[in-house]
Amino acid sequence: MVRKTITIQNDLLSSLELNQIIGQYKSFSELVSSALQLMIEKQQKEQYKKALIKASNDKLYIQDMQEIEDDFRFVDSERF
Repeated sequence: MVRKTITIQNDLLSSLELNQIIGQYKSFSELVSSALQLMIEKQQKEQYKKALIKASNDKLYIQDMQEIEDDFRFVDSERF
């Protein structure tokens, strides 16, 4: 674990206290770690979304997906 000192704006701390967010965590460090984790996950989802949009415009990618869909067409209709 790494120790870092942070400085936050007074109005941000007030908002956290007003909305009783600080009390939901064992410590302020846990709150900050959770917020950073959410930010990382949001960024990863955004990058994944951009990659899918880019791939959807790639003719080779679309062709590969069509081939995979064709390969599994009969398996998808099987009943167990």
